Amino acid sequence: MHLAEGVLPLCHAIGWSALAAPTVLWSLRGEQQARTDNPSSSVIMAGATSLLFAGTLLPLPVPVVGATSHICLTPVLALVVGVRRIVWPTFFVLLLQAIFFAHGGLTTLGINTLTLGLLGPLTTVGLWALLRRLGGGGVIGLALACGFGDLIVYVGDAVVLSAALSDVTAPATTFVAVLLGFAPVQLPLAVLEAVASVGIVQLLATRRPDLVPDSLRVSGLKPARSASVAALLLVGSLSGCAYEGIDGSVFGATAEEAGRPPIGSIIDLSQGEIGLAMSIVVLFGLGFIAGRAWERALGGGHGALPR
Repeated sequence: MHLAEGVLPLCHAIGWSALAAPTVLWSLRGEQQARTDNPSSSVIMAGATSLLFAGTLLPLPVPVVGATSHICLTPVLALVVGVRRIVWPTFFVLLLQAIFFAHGGLTTLGINTLTLGLLGPLTTVGLWALLRRLGGGGVIGLALACGFGDLIVYVGDAVVLSAALSDVTAPATTFVAVLLGFAPVQLPLAVLEAVASVGIVQLLATRRPDLVPDSLRVSGLKPARSASVAALLLVGSLSGCAYEGIDGSVFGATAEEAGRPPIGSIIDLSQGEIGLAMSIVVLFGLGFIAGRAWERALGGGHGALPR
């Protein structure tokens, strides 16, 4: 979900940013209202933001394919806190990643926010509502909704890139090339995301049921088993972190072949000793916030999220 600097024409970058700006403001106003109605709901948002930062920054390899990508986590977090409240953390996380870790870019921040923070969550929430209406609101339905929400983020990126390169290559050609490029990596990671999402929901439902909306009270889940499988897959995959990520090998390479190669980040604080020190400070700070937030969210407290 990290489209890099330079892959979008300036008019496209401006257009997507113009669409993202009111969306982020809408999300911030919703967050302000939610915290006014229920101040304790800020605990889950702190934990969600830190979890989102880690999940979308950590490269998860698929050893058979020899490439890495990211899980999204916005689909399941949107089910927990709502679509409106997940947009602004997505923007904040992507902004930090672009500046401190050279993941994504500032000119693509708008579209990256829309695909990861709005398109994926809306798809998941809509699909989950449909499955529940059709009687498929169990474990499999929850996993399908979150896994499909993960995939739709990358499909959205493929559509955006196809439109951006339409002046040099046929949109259909670009779209198919990008889909074929990311499918072998992202399909297995969508399965991982589905398993991890079920584990997250059940962990919250078991430890802090007041933080889980009624629509996510799914029967038949095995909390320890779901969380263990997700952790096992996550740890087991770390051995291949030297692989190249699909952000560069698929999205970036496609743009480069079309004559619009990615460029260096406009603001890149990941280089040099000062940049490294700042990155460590950011990671340490977010790690501390994450630990405190999840300790409070899972270990106690009585505030309930607004329904």
